[in-house]
Amino acid sequence: MSNLTYIKAAYMFDSLDGTFKQGPVVTVENDRIVNVRFGVSSLPDNGKIIELKGCTLLPGFIDAHDHLALSPQLKNYPSIMADPDPVLLMRSIINMKTDLYAGVTTSRCLGDRNFLDLYLKDAVNQGLIEGPRIYTCTRGLKASHAHGFVGTPFDGVEAMRAAVRENIKRGADFIKIFVTGNFRQSPWLPYYLSPQEIFTIAEEAHRVGKKVAAHCIGGEGLDQCIEQGVDIIEHAYYATDAQIERLLKKDRWVVFTPSNNFNDARWANVSEKAVNEMRVNREEVLNSQKKVLNSGVKFAIGTDATHGAVAEDVIFVVNTMGGTIAHALQGISKSAAELCEMSQLIGSITEGKKADIVAVTGVVEKDIEALRNVCFVMKDGITVRNSL
Repeated sequence: MSNLTYIKAAYMFDSLDGTFKQGPVVTVENDRIVNVRFGVSSLPDNGKIIELKGCTLLPGFIDAHDHLALSPQLKNYPSIMADPDPVLLMRSIINMKTDLYAGVTTSRCLGDRNFLDLYLKDAVNQGLIEGPRIYTCTRGLKASHAHGFVGTPFDGVEAMRAAVRENIKRGADFIKIFVTGNFRQSPWLPYYLSPQEIFTIAEEAHRVGKKVAAHCIGGEGLDQCIEQGVDIIEHAYYATDAQIERLLKKDRWVVFTPSNNFNDARWANVSEKAVNEMRVNREEVLNSQKKVLNSGVKFAIGTDATHGAVAEDVIFVVNTMGGTIAHALQGISKSAAELCEMSQLIGSITEGKKADIVAVTGVVEKDIEALRNVCFVMKDGITVRNSL
């Protein structure tokens, strides 16, 4: 049975060409966008009309770096990742609903324990719980002595090979590894996977058409990621000029996660020692991130599980890192969809794509901070939030 909805607003962000257009009317049938027109004076009476006066339409947000069970809004959030799986599952359900209501219709999950993300993905697909569509790596792979409190430890080339194969067998969309720690405490920046392990992981993933993403903030570990075939660098806080040049030359991706270093509300929930480790190198991190942004390296933007706050990361990329509004918005739409290999389904308000649509009150083209004012969220043609 056909189900038509007409969404009318003041402005729309066209993520494909990075422009803003006036007077959009988006026709939705069931879970798809049928057409997009502009300056339409009258609408048919054969469907539901949603009028969003004074609002800007945007493609459903894609959080390019999320963890479903990680809960930075809670005290001592790193340590409580050791809680039992049922507790983590319940937190995940709350986190996913928070993300969805903030406009995130697709979540690129960078690792959760014991395949919890796959159970959650199935639950969302079956309509049992509310949440973004999930594109996931399943377990994040780490060495036993390494950073990664959301990761699963394996040691040695063959153990890593077996872990990659199991992740893929269980349904991983891509593979995630933890190569470095999260902060630099001295000029030396250690890394925890051997070149042989990184190469083997990439070899196994690429053999079946899967990309590899690495938690890597810089140092020799970043050199090894580039050399051994890692496709996506998550964070890249301390990337040097030479490393940025190699990332660009080899057509690799970087995912920016500003909250991890610059969101003080997030860091209010950890120890003073951890906060000091984060703050000491803020200026260096910011300078490096600006260089990556300005280099032309392909990028997307993620919250690193700062649930409900994707707008803050985009605003940071514009107001503090110096990105353009259009380029930053593409980091949670068109570019993020490409990163997730889902451009045919999501990432733009385009005929034939999934009806994932967000509206914010205000003129985003003139003021990126209007992105905080999410008033309408549609996912798969279903309105999950309308506060107008």
